[in-house]
Amino acid sequence: MRRPPTRHDATTLVGREQECDLLRARLDAAHAGHGQVVLVAGEPGIGKTRLAEEAARMAGSLGMACAWGRAVDDDGSPPFWPFRLIVRALAAGSADPWPQPPPTEHLPAEIKAQERFLLFEAVTVHLTTTAAGTGLLVVLDDLQWADASSLRLLVHLVRAIDTARIAMVVTYRDTEIGHRQAVKQALGELARESPVTRLRLVGLTETQVAAQLAAATGAPLPGDVVATVSRRSQGNPFFVGELAGVLRGEGGGQDPALALPDGVRDAVRARLARLGAGTRPVVDAAAVLGSAADVAGLAHVADMDHAGVLAALDDAAAVGVLRADGTEFAHDLVREAARADVARAVRLDAHRRLAEYLQRQPDAEARAAELAHHWLESLPLGDAGQAAAWAERAGRAASAQCAWEEAAGMFGRAAAVTGDPAQRCELHIARAAAHLHAYQMSHARDAVLEAVGLARGLGDGPLLARAVLVLEGMNDLTWVPEERVLCEEALALLPEEDSSLRARLLAQLSVDILMSAYVLPGASERSEGLSRAALAMAERLGDRVALRSALNARQIACCGPDGVRERLALGDRFVTQGAADNDDMAEMWGRLWRFDALMQLGDLDGAERELGPLASVVRRLRLPLAAWHLACTQGALALARGRLDTARSHIDHALALARRGGHLGGLLPSQGALAVLGMLTGFADDEQAHPLSGWEHVPTLHGMLALVHWYAGREDDARREYALAPDVDRLPGFLLMSAVAGSIELADAFGDRAMLEAAYDALAPYADLFCCGGAGVIAPTGSAHGALGVAASALGRADDAVRHLRKAIEVNDRVGAPPFAAIARFDLARALARRRRPGDRDEAAALARQAAATARQLGMAPLLGRAEQLTRTLAGDVPGPLTRRERQIAALVADGLTNRQIGAAVHISERTAENHVQHILTKLGFTTRAQIAAWAVRDRDAD
Repeated sequence: MRRPPTRHDATTLVGREQECDLLRARLDAAHAGHGQVVLVAGEPGIGKTRLAEEAARMAGSLGMACAWGRAVDDDGSPPFWPFRLIVRALAAGSADPWPQPPPTEHLPAEIKAQERFLLFEAVTVHLTTTAAGTGLLVVLDDLQWADASSLRLLVHLVRAIDTARIAMVVTYRDTEIGHRQAVKQALGELARESPVTRLRLVGLTETQVAAQLAAATGAPLPGDVVATVSRRSQGNPFFVGELAGVLRGEGGGQDPALALPDGVRDAVRARLARLGAGTRPVVDAAAVLGSAADVAGLAHVADMDHAGVLAALDDAAAVGVLRADGTEFAHDLVREAARADVARAVRLDAHRRLAEYLQRQPDAEARAAELAHHWLESLPLGDAGQAAAWAERAGRAASAQCAWEEAAGMFGRAAAVTGDPAQRCELHIARAAAHLHAYQMSHARDAVLEAVGLARGLGDGPLLARAVLVLEGMNDLTWVPEERVLCEEALALLPEEDSSLRARLLAQLSVDILMSAYVLPGASERSEGLSRAALAMAERLGDRVALRSALNARQIACCGPDGVRERLALGDRFVTQGAADNDDMAEMWGRLWRFDALMQLGDLDGAERELGPLASVVRRLRLPLAAWHLACTQGALALARGRLDTARSHIDHALALARRGGHLGGLLPSQGALAVLGMLTGFADDEQAHPLSGWEHVPTLHGMLALVHWYAGREDDARREYALAPDVDRLPGFLLMSAVAGSIELADAFGDRAMLEAAYDALAPYADLFCCGGAGVIAPTGSAHGALGVAASALGRADDAVRHLRKAIEVNDRVGAPPFAAIARFDLARALARRRRPGDRDEAAALARQAAATARQLGMAPLLGRAEQLTRTLAGDVPGPLTRRERQIAALVADGLTNRQIGAAVHISERTAENHVQHILTKLGFTTRAQIAAWAVRDRDAD
């Protein structure tokens, strides 16, 4: 079993007694079958690795095996490097123990992330199986340098060791993670896991520094010397050890008090100065090239024979620059200090010479990342063509290992140095795909645009098509206008005959056109034709990737309420196809389409039954975008069921995933769901009251923005956004029902009769459906009969209103949607109070009380306030019918007069007119003058 390099300086553990006790307790727990993880943080040289070595000694005394993996500060290290070391250490001499992802060539590119999950599981099973006997300690050193894929694997592993006999000690420099977003994200996720304990090492006290100095020098030192060392080292054990060397007489015979350097760099320089002329070039090369350079490589770079290199390494070990075995620097800080003193030209030439050497080795292809690193670091002196070629190979190798983040970085670096525009375009396409797999959406879009620009310049249609189609199927509203133009441009450059690229472009174009319905006349008809053409072409070709794209386009083409049955059938087809082909992504989309269709059909029970299988397939995929879709569906159903706290939790999770991935197409729906939730529960603070800030430029959102402003009490803002909202006939099908229902609520408040009539006519054919989106249910708003009843009541069609609202109550109660049943009860109470037939008032009062009770139970503060106010009015706690003067004032409000103008018209003061208006609002249960105006018009018509 591989052990860490042994350092016999036991004084490093001075002052770490409590930390050792904690490690001992965690190891005992892991040995008993309760997996443990200890995150050890601190600055360089503080003793993290030494503490991990002590943990290894303790584990050995318990009979536990131990394996070490160490991340290195070298871009040339392959993905998963620290875990490769761990698996290799446990493999008992196996030549290539690292698990390879199973082949999944039949899956399209966007599913590739499933491979990474399978690899993660293979490593996890390997470690937990190894630990099942006597237990296992895994040490992961220097996490701050770990690649993003290793970090994701670490999180996966930690979540799986609760009942395993595994202890993990993970060390990292918390002073060096500020710009390493992947490290910060991983640490944040780990902090929420129950097996994890966090431990931060701090500097030694002056007393502890004195003890370490005494142990290192062989005798106690004067207090003033100890104080100086303590102050200059800040208690850092490594610094203290370096300064102790000066005090032992290793500083050239100077007075120790005067010879104390200002920092460790000076201490390291003092050691380096003692190296012979033949040794320093070898040490410089080793410092520049890192752990990847072996003796033969160093010999080539330093232009020496092997014996000379070995002698130089021995000399460096003798003065404490390298460890005793001569294979590694005594500390990372020693290497960093040595590297900092090497001239730039020397560094570049060292990388070039080592790259040339490695390229001639038989295992060169397996060391693509290392070769790419050295060729890239040799520029501008080195060969840019070689740098680009090896960086591309390293990117392909990283992709094959599902190390998407590393792959994207390599493709980007290759693109930056190649001189061939076509190759640069291919590299940016590959980079975009890698970012997409890693759910780094903003980076993926940037890479696509880079590729598009290059393909345009080349006039290459297939290349342009492939660039555009990287983001195929994402259906991002913020990307649609640009994508639509690009699809049309690419189609114009492709031959007219059938091809997979052409079918996929037609499919994506049909989606983009439908989503642009508010600016494109006849969009629905054109989208329908394109989607059918794409499907026919894909079926003629028998191309599975094109067929998948075409089916997705058909689902979008029939995303309006007219197409709900076809969407359900498409979902069935995709679920069946996914099961037959072992294609989890196809099954996921099929489940999502079925969920959307069942929700719009009002079959909440059926939709809820989809969540179990959907969650299972999402767990298998381990794809952030899949997790986002699951969180959205879970939030939508919880909202419909009235589990509003649960809904908020799911929506917050979806929002966090979208933000983490820079996914605007995921951010907007998540914020929209929060907006609907806020309108149901009330906005707790000013930040919550602006859930859609920043989206004012999206035309289809003006209606939603107006509703948010209205519920937040910003009437002027609500009116402004309402005026900008697109007409009903310009709404895309997937937004039709939700947008029309919202328009009815605002039109009722603002007395907009024309909108009420248009909205009623648009929604009436779908009265038996649920109001929700047809291409991703984000936040349902209940039976369409509810919105139709509000519109009918506002239009003075009292009997139609009562009929619709009774049906809305019946439907929402039957399917189990209590929030919307309560809203329908309140709206029916208002309609009955307005109708004023015998018995209407008593029934209205009972309905208002029922609505208030449900609102109180579910936490629907806005509805509760309105229902209680209406209950008081109907019960006579507020003065009843309007007086003649109040009806006169209401009529003047309907004529658009201000309080001052009303006062002048009826010869009363402005303040008295204001009081009258307030009394009218209270009696009628209204909140705005627009509602008074609408009531007055209906009252006048009734008279």
